[in-house]
Amino acid sequence: MSIDFIKLKEKLKTQSGDDFDFEVADYLLTIKFEGKTLNEMQRRVVSTNILDNEVFNGGFDQFYFNNENEYIDDAIGGLSEFGANEFLELAIKSKEIYLRDRELYTDDRNPYFDPLDNKFYELDHYDY
Repeated sequence: MSIDFIKLKEKLKTQSGDDFDFEVADYLLTIKFEGKTLNEMQRRVVSTNILDNEVFNGGFDQFYFNNENEYIDDAIGGLSEFGANEFLELAIKSKEIYLRDRELYTDDRNPYFDPLDNKFYELDHYDY
């Protein structure tokens, strides 16, 4: 997939808030999947976006099932960088649970993620 940078630039001028964030993350994911290397901040943006989308859709179980340990460290770095402290706390706890229990819950949902999922759903996702 090739990106038309002129169209992207024009599109971003019309976006705000959520839509802008989505477009930037989508652009970075496209670059990543084209095999190009992302810098640290770009990886953090992509990773926090993936974390947010995966957990919002299916909880921390889905995030780790689909990605294992690939994005969590950059997501933690991004949440810290962006000042999203409540999300940061949940991400750190989720990593601890995942590392502790990953062999126990390979085919089933991990019930220890449930309180984190519930707290995640309660938080304002557009305030940081």
